[in-house]
Amino acid sequence: MNTARTTLSAACLASALAAAGAASAAPSDPAQAAFDQGVSLMEAGRFEEGCPSIEYSQQIDPRPGTLFTLAECEALRGRLATAIARFDEYLALYPTLTPGQQRAQADREKSARTQRGALARHVPGLRLELPPHAPPGTLVELDGRTLALTAIGSRLPLDPGKHLVRAQAPGGPVFERSVTLDKGEEKTVTLEVTAPPPPPPSPSPADSGAAGVASPIQVSTPPAPTTRDEGTGGRRLAIYLAGGLGLAGFAVGGVTGALAMERKSVVDRNCAGTACNHEGKTAADAMKALGLASTIGFGVGLAGAGAAAVLILTEPRAANPGASRGTWIAASVAPLDSGGAALDVRGAW
Repeated sequence: MNTARTTLSAACLASALAAAGAASAAPSDPAQAAFDQGVSLMEAGRFEEGCPSIEYSQQIDPRPGTLFTLAECEALRGRLATAIARFDEYLALYPTLTPGQQRAQADREKSARTQRGALARHVPGLRLELPPHAPPGTLVELDGRTLALTAIGSRLPLDPGKHLVRAQAPGGPVFERSVTLDKGEEKTVTLEVTAPPPPPPSPSPADSGAAGVASPIQVSTPPAPTTRDEGTGGRRLAIYLAGGLGLAGFAVGGVTGALAMERKSVVDRNCAGTACNHEGKTAADAMKALGLASTIGFGVGLAGAGAAAVLILTEPRAANPGASRGTWIAASVAPLDSGGAALDVRGAW
């Protein structure tokens, strides 16, 4: 292994010196200065500093010799997949050179193929797979770069060392994992993808009631014709009043009971025993108020319905029908801040 490294270093140095000799740039040329600095650092074995300097030279002044030297530097640095990519770039560029430029490259084209073949046997590979339930639009990143859909499940040649993988479903949490690859190692990683959480429930009408600001619940009896004669007008009025009050009570009791049950589901989600968070305590207070209102409503409904039934059963038959007019009754209930409830009954006759 040391012999191969020494041979590669010698070849690298020879290629770098040839590239430097072929360059005709002025001493103040920043690309030439960066290249010379990078080669000097390579000679000193400081590849972590030398390779970026040569890469910078290639970026500001692309040259075949610089690209070849950069490929050799990356190989000595241990970045095998990166070195192969650089050799591939050089081999793709070589046929486009003029005959004179190709002669200036000497045997670099052959050397590039030889070194590439030797490195390929040691390049590690990684396969990233998504679970079957992964939704469309799931993003996968490898070392900060978003992968194309075609790359998922395919072998990805990578440099030895640590790599960071991230996956995220649309709107879902981010899954992150670090993967370490050794030379020649092959790994397959199945990514974890979690669906986004369900949206929060929309506010219900009971939420406003829990704050002590409840819209009155009104129930009214439609205008009904009444007949009265002397001695029966007061009884008939009492029947309408008791019956309407009974209907209003049942309606108020049913509606507030349903709202109390809805608040109970909020309490169950936000309370553990007697310990509640703010939302749970608010819902519990509203549930108590609504439960009390429901109890009062049903009590009033039973009393009114019973009284109306007694009056109807004991009412004497009317002898002479009189004039008729409409009668109406309305009731409303709302929770109070103190925990109780207010019941308001109105009517006209």
